[in-house]
Formats: sequence, structure tokens, C-alpha cells
Amino acid sequence: MTQPPDPGDAGRGRALAALLFVVVLVVACVWLAGVLRRESAREDCLASGRRDCDVVTSSP
Repeated sequence: MTQPPDPGDAGRGRALAALLFVVVLVVACVWLAGVLRRESAREDCLASGRRDCDVVTSSP
């Protein structure tokens, strides 16, 4: 005799999928924030009239 499937298994799967989605979303947001910060620093460098803005180093 087989047992009916546990209804909690589907809920756990959905929760795991939602958690994975949130983790991927957070990682993507952190990456995007870094890219936007670098581009902003580069644009500020270009706006100040400098031509060596390929590698912007932050001064303390």
C-alpha cells in the first residue's frame, strides 16, 4: 500500500524556490549597485575635465 504524498513537501519546495529567488535578487542588486557606483565615479572624473578616467582611485 502506498502512502499519499505529504502536502508539506510542496510548501517546502515553494519556500526553497522563493528563498533562492530572493538570494539571487539580492546578489544582483549588490552587483548592480557596484557597477553604478563605478560608473558614477567615472562620470564625475570625466565631468571634472580629466582624461585619465579609465581607473579611478578613491582618495581617503
